[in-house]
Amino acid sequence: MTPSLRRTPNSPRHPSGPRSAVAGTPPTDLRRMLRERQLARNRKACLPCRERKVRCNHQQPCQTCIKRGHSDLCFYDQDPDLSGSHHDTTQPEIETTTGLGNDDTNETLVDNPTSHDIENSIPTPSLLGGNSIISVARSDSIQPLSDNERRTAFETGVLPLLGMDTTTDNGHVTRPGHSNSSLPDIQEMIELFSLYRDRVHPFQFVVDDLAEIEALVCSLVSRDKEARQVDNDSLCLLHAILAAGAQFSDLATAIRVSKSREKLQCALSFLGTFDLLWNPSKRLIQALLVLGHVLQNDMNPRAAWILGGTTIRLALSVGLHQSGPTPGALHLSPDRSRHLRLAIVWQDALLSLAFGRPPASQEMNIESDLPALTQPNSSGPALNYRQAMNWLCHLTLRHLQSRSETALLKDHGQIFQDFDGLESSLASHLRDQQRCASIQELQEYYSLQLHRNFVLSTFCRPILSTQFKRLCTDDEYTLILNRFRNALKQGVSAFIRLRSISSHATRSWAFVHNGLSSALLLSFIKQNPEAEDTRQIQAELIQILTERNEDIGQFSTAHKKALRAIQALQRLTEQETSGDGAMNQPDEHGPPDIVDGTTMPREPFNDSQDPRFDLCTLPVEERSLTRSLRSMLSLDDWLRTFDFDAFSPLESYNFIMSDQAPTDMSL
Repeated sequence: MTPSLRRTPNSPRHPSGPRSAVAGTPPTDLRRMLRERQLARNRKACLPCRERKVRCNHQQPCQTCIKRGHSDLCFYDQDPDLSGSHHDTTQPEIETTTGLGNDDTNETLVDNPTSHDIENSIPTPSLLGGNSIISVARSDSIQPLSDNERRTAFETGVLPLLGMDTTTDNGHVTRPGHSNSSLPDIQEMIELFSLYRDRVHPFQFVVDDLAEIEALVCSLVSRDKEARQVDNDSLCLLHAILAAGAQFSDLATAIRVSKSREKLQCALSFLGTFDLLWNPSKRLIQALLVLGHVLQNDMNPRAAWILGGTTIRLALSVGLHQSGPTPGALHLSPDRSRHLRLAIVWQDALLSLAFGRPPASQEMNIESDLPALTQPNSSGPALNYRQAMNWLCHLTLRHLQSRSETALLKDHGQIFQDFDGLESSLASHLRDQQRCASIQELQEYYSLQLHRNFVLSTFCRPILSTQFKRLCTDDEYTLILNRFRNALKQGVSAFIRLRSISSHATRSWAFVHNGLSSALLLSFIKQNPEAEDTRQIQAELIQILTERNEDIGQFSTAHKKALRAIQALQRLTEQETSGDGAMNQPDEHGPPDIVDGTTMPREPFNDSQDPRFDLCTLPVEERSLTRSLRSMLSLDDWLRTFDFDAFSPLESYNFIMSDQAPTDMSL
């Protein structure tokens, strides 16, 4: 018999030394070795096999996980005493094992022949479980303390690619939810929260339980609770609320922007890990919605639209698209689930309409969440501002596919009927300005007028294309054009009136975009010579926007271009009506272009384009126009020589509003 077969099973052996050394001196870590062997004999199945109740061979990874294609998820419940020392002892054991004699190696192979084959064919745990993205992204309690360098490399290299950069402006990596989670002083926190409650919340219904957040602020102010005792999701929402409040404060522009971005950075620091993917909560979804509005008002709507997609996916994952109580871990009541759905649809509908992108919240657009529309002359309850905006966003998603020429020609009757039905169901102060009895009601009236007319004019916008007039009759064309022109005029007028009673007209990206885009389209439409009301609206708009130049400095690139185009078109209109032949002469006495608080020179038009603008993103019929525009000397020259018969106003509008991202994407 071979020596390995004659060995008694009760002979003590230790893989880190010869038999003589073990017999003479007991190892210092005997208790740990005995504990490891006991765990090896009584080892439970891995977590995936225990969850699926299938056979497990107790390897790392096991054969079942390998066959099912999720070897990186093969984890075992670790003993707390061993989890911290496992990685420290693995490498020395491997090194000492390689120094054993040939006899010991052969005996080991005889004792366990299958383990050798598995180890040669399967990657070791250090190449799968420990270094996988999932294990690195897990909480610190799972990762050993010796993996700080690997986590730092992951946060600085991989997280920015996923849009979760946790690096501050000075280049230092911030730990999510720790170094940037400090709350401001008491006075500032009370002031910013009050601004959100009084100025932002009435126009952005995201937090349905704002009283609970106010109670949290009171407990932090009175020192009844420390910030470290509050969960990360609530702190993230609180910082997002403070950032939104700072945007509508009365501070100087530079201080206001700096303070808002500081709070925004604090809120985003809580999203630096993948906890939002593992444990979505109501507070987290609310925080993401508020952050979406903050990013919009920071003139970064593209980032807000991307973040909105993440918010919608999280909401779908917890079952918010289903009416009734929310299944799963949230346990929300039907009313709170409905409120979150409506807030998500509100944000997604307006952003998708402004960007011309397909919406992602169609599954949450449930008409049963909305109150019924009342018939004319009926005694049913009228819609308040929030309900009217919810209905408007519902109609936006319903008709968003009707933005082509053929769809508008087919569905314009239904579109007009739906909007007329919405208007007849409004409360009295939302239908008639004379019925408004408070500043709040006036703000609601003009805000709804701006958004409702912008949505309606956007649906009518295909009438400006060169192909539409050939597809419809003269009566249909006249009907749609009149509704389109009236919607533009009413929208711009509402924006002008709102500017005098609310800061939303220049602080909110949605209000600025809807007002300026309506004014630009109105300027591109050829007006009758006696259309004095249109010229008056344009002049009044330019006057109220140029009164405070610091607000214009916060406009996005597209909005600055739109304002300059409106100013140039106004000068051309004045030259045409003067009849003195000045149209062919350079304009030396017209009002200057004022952007960023300074008088702007008439620089070449193509210099204002972002280098990321690509001709391939435009339709084929617009590319020739774009190439010709880039060859023009200036915006005034281009508008002066523009041939309205050769190119449609819609093509010109799409070119000017093509860039809706700020040049500086940093926070």
